[in-house]
Amino acid sequence: MLHEPVTAPAPVVVGFRQRVYDHLARLVTQRWWLVILIWVLGSIGLRIFAPRWNDVTHDGDLAYLPANMASVTGERLLEEAFPGQLSKSQVVIVLSRPNSRLRGEDYQFARLLASEFAPEAGHDLPIVEVLSRDTEVIGTKLRSEDRQSVLTVLKLENEFMATDNIRVLEEIRKIVDSHRSKLPEGLQLGITGSAAVGGDMLGAASESIKNTELTTVVMVLIILLIVYRAPLLVLIPLTAIAFSVHVATSLVAALTQLGEVPGFEWWNFKIFTTTKIFIVVILFGAGTDFCLFLIARYREELEHGLHRVEALGKALSQVGDALLASALTTIVGLSMMFFADFGKFRNSGPAIGLCLAVALTACMTLAPALLRVSGRWAFWPGRLWRRDAHFTPISDSDESSYTLSGLWDHIARAVVTRPGWILAISVAVLIPFAWEGLSVKVTYDLLNELQPSVSSVQGAKLLREHFPAGETGPVTVLAFRPDGGFDTKEGREDIGEITKDLYEMESVHHVRSLTEPLGDAPGYINVFSRGGQKKIAAMRHRRTLDTYLTQEPDLQGGVTRFDVVLNHEPFSTEAIGALDTIESHFQNLQQSGRPRWKDTQFELAGTTAAIRDLKQVNESDRLRIQILVVIAVLFVILRILRRQAICVFLIISVLFSYFVTMGVTELVFAWLHGETFHGLDWKVPIFLFVILIAVGQDYNIYLVTRVFEEQAANPPLEGLRRAVTRTGSTITSCGIIMAATFCSMITGTMRGMHELGFALSLGILLDTFVIRPILVPAFLALLARRDHAEPVVKPASA
Repeated sequence: MLHEPVTAPAPVVVGFRQRVYDHLARLVTQRWWLVILIWVLGSIGLRIFAPRWNDVTHDGDLAYLPANMASVTGERLLEEAFPGQLSKSQVVIVLSRPNSRLRGEDYQFARLLASEFAPEAGHDLPIVEVLSRDTEVIGTKLRSEDRQSVLTVLKLENEFMATDNIRVLEEIRKIVDSHRSKLPEGLQLGITGSAAVGGDMLGAASESIKNTELTTVVMVLIILLIVYRAPLLVLIPLTAIAFSVHVATSLVAALTQLGEVPGFEWWNFKIFTTTKIFIVVILFGAGTDFCLFLIARYREELEHGLHRVEALGKALSQVGDALLASALTTIVGLSMMFFADFGKFRNSGPAIGLCLAVALTACMTLAPALLRVSGRWAFWPGRLWRRDAHFTPISDSDESSYTLSGLWDHIARAVVTRPGWILAISVAVLIPFAWEGLSVKVTYDLLNELQPSVSSVQGAKLLREHFPAGETGPVTVLAFRPDGGFDTKEGREDIGEITKDLYEMESVHHVRSLTEPLGDAPGYINVFSRGGQKKIAAMRHRRTLDTYLTQEPDLQGGVTRFDVVLNHEPFSTEAIGALDTIESHFQNLQQSGRPRWKDTQFELAGTTAAIRDLKQVNESDRLRIQILVVIAVLFVILRILRRQAICVFLIISVLFSYFVTMGVTELVFAWLHGETFHGLDWKVPIFLFVILIAVGQDYNIYLVTRVFEEQAANPPLEGLRRAVTRTGSTITSCGIIMAATFCSMITGTMRGMHELGFALSLGILLDTFVIRPILVPAFLALLARRDHAEPVVKPASA
């Protein structure tokens, strides 16, 4: 148990809210059996009638880009102009023989695999086409120039991050493994491609969810045992939180089906696989904090001599407003993600906020009901102090007699004595990290997020030894002329000009088009040579026409296609830069003044185009959400504290904490990963900001409201000292628990989750041990000195 009972901050609440808390306290203490029954029956009902979480979750980052993004409009044109080519991702099977040319038996094995995956082979995989060495026109390009490697490309109708790709990838690997006994000796086999990377990403996310759930429960259990050393006081919070997680996730899953109800067709709410990680860690972290403050106040009231029922009712009515305010900052902050353009952010933020509201309800109803039924056994085998029935403040000597309270008392005295120096030194130490955090690099390289041992990463490495890295996900360029003309001689000349321009770009390895279907270097064709005759035959082949020139009657001759294979991985920053160069070239072409290019519209599609759009929408959303979160959280704490200067400083303090955390996180992971570090995962800044700004205010609210309470009965500086001392142990325990739950995210296998888990844990610990006990009290002490001339509290003598 905590050595020093600490009062949770209880803002002065009057009128309606206080009456609500009083009624709630009477309900929980007098009808505790009804409260427990409602939670049990509600949980059972949702278990029976609500859909399972995994049955309604979605994934696929690129599927939730705004409809006006370039890659989305490009995909629409691609589907309209080439409806028979609906491939959105691909799995590439790489066969390679190191240091020697492929043999006949190697090609035979490649043919065997190709036949197993043909659409007519009887499997249930979403394969729309199989490209192999024997495929007409393109087949010759699926063998490396050194003749040591050959590819079999499985084109899928799934988007590369579609949830179904987990199953698809497992089935593909099973089929491949079933033929490994026939694999020629010395022949290497790898599986990669955009869909393979996406499937491995989703599989890693699923593993991360399982690891996070288990680790979170274990860590919270251990910390609660250390804090309370009372079995029931450990089980009560865990039980309440477990109920809230089940009820919340079931309720959110049920809400996804509301669109099927007549009259609610406009409803388009979705949940995603990785959202559950945030729900679990936030509910266990925040829920445990809520219970910790409730139990601390309940214990304090018991030590003041109140009966158990009366003490529980008074504790609940006193902490209700503080807990509501604490939860509200996080809920409001998360809800601001609704205004994001990116669909996953827009749905995930409010979903997590709703789940937190359920957790708050459980901690204010189910947890006190369980405390009520536990009676005096709740604190077994420990015992309570008994103080005077009237609230007699503990003396300085009593405070210093307990280790934790004595520590916080010394810290409080030091801060109150020299607030200016302490504030200046603390900021000076941290400001270099904050400066680093102002310009943190982020990456969208999904391949780099996976562990090096993952099969799609190994396959990509094998492919790069013999083929350009961009072969796993070419950029698709579409040229559209409303009046047509690409099927004429002049149109073919224009296609040849674009092909040549693209081929000559530094980042482009080769281009496949109507005039260069084999991806050869554009130029003069010798019709008498074997190579020239081969190229002419490929250009006239029906497959070439169907692939690179639309055959749709409404668009006849109006749309042509170019497949641009880059020298870079489709997910890489270099590939995005190459795409910018390509787009800039087309803009210059349109502005060149040449009539036939002025009316030509160019669209981009493919994985790299979608990743670039994801980058653009994320940067836009991040700025918008950061502004909205700051405004919303500031509004909430202004309504609670009603002290403008203090509220503004609290916002500045958590912003400072955010930038320090970002800077330290970047330095740590750059050191850990060395040359393979290209920046923090793109999701880290936005989720860290929303959660840290909102959750970081919880502890500030707990502290500042207690400061106001103590200053109402003591001189300002003495009240500040007492508030810091009395909240120190409890807020520290809460911060450690919250940091531990976020730390559980590191147990997964995804680098992005490692970075986010580390950053959230660091940010919470920074708030717990620096912002809340040092920076905020120092600022409050400076305010108190300015507003009240009073003697400085002297440090306690040794």
